[in-house]
Amino acid sequence: MLNDESLAIDPEIIYDRLISIDQPGAIDGVYDLVIARIDQTSKPAVVEMLGMLLAAFEPLTSDDLEHLIKHAKGQGSAKALVRVLGTVLKEDPITHLIQFRHPTFVEYLRRCCVAPAADVSGRIYINISHAHGQVASWCLSGLRSRTEGLKFNICQIESSFYLNRQIPDLEARVNKYISRRLRYASLHWPFHVSVMDDGSGHELQSELAHIVKSPFALYWMEILSVTGGVMRAVSGLRAAAQRQSVSDLFKLFC
Repeated sequence: MLNDESLAIDPEIIYDRLISIDQPGAIDGVYDLVIARIDQTSKPAVVEMLGMLLAAFEPLTSDDLEHLIKHAKGQGSAKALVRVLGTVLKEDPITHLIQFRHPTFVEYLRRCCVAPAADVSGRIYINISHAHGQVASWCLSGLRSRTEGLKFNICQIESSFYLNRQIPDLEARVNKYISRRLRYASLHWPFHVSVMDDGSGHELQSELAHIVKSPFALYWMEILSVTGGVMRAVSGLRAAAQRQSVSDLFKLFC
C-alpha cells in the first residue's frame, strides 16, 4: 500500500546513481525501477499525484497537494507519496514544499506524458492535460471559496486612492491576508485552463463564467495588482482564449 514505508528505496543510494548517469535511456531505466517498486494497488494514485506535481507551475506544499487530492476526489496521501518516493521527491522541512530531487526525473515524467506504443509495457502514462484540468478546477474552486477566496478589499487598505507604492506595509498585508494557495490560484489558473483536456473544459464552464464576471473579476485583479501578477495574468488569458470552449467567456472582459 502507499503508506507502507518498507517499499521505499534508500534515497541517497538512488540519488548517487542518478547523478552519475548521463544518458536518458539509462536514467529512464533507473526511474522505471523506482516506479516498479510501488505496490500495484497504489500505483494509480501515485501516478495521479505525480501528474499534479508535474502540472503545477511552482512547487506545492504537502498541504496544498493534500487539498488538491481531496478536491479531485483522488486517493492517496502527499506525506505517503514523499515517503514512498523519497528517492526522487523531498519535502522541505521548513516550507513543506514538495520538490523533485533531480531535474532528470522531471524530464522522465514529461516523457511519460506521451502515450506509450502498444509494444511498450511497464512504463507509466501521465495524462498531463487531465492533470491541468484537475489543478484548474482546484484553482477556480479556491477563488470562489467563501472563507478563503476572492473578496472586496482583501488587504483591508483604508483608501482606494493610494497607489501601491504609497502603502508602506503593503507586503505585510499581502502576506497576512492572501494565502499562498489563493496567490497560486490567482496567478496560474488561466495557464492551467489553456492546456487542460476538453472534458475539464466543459465541466468548468460555470466556474469560469463566475470568475470572469463582475465583481469577482475586479477582486481577482486586486490580488494581481498587489502581488505583481498583472502581466502574467494577461499572458494567461491570451493563452486560455485560444481554447474554443472558453474564448466566448473572456469576451466579457471587453
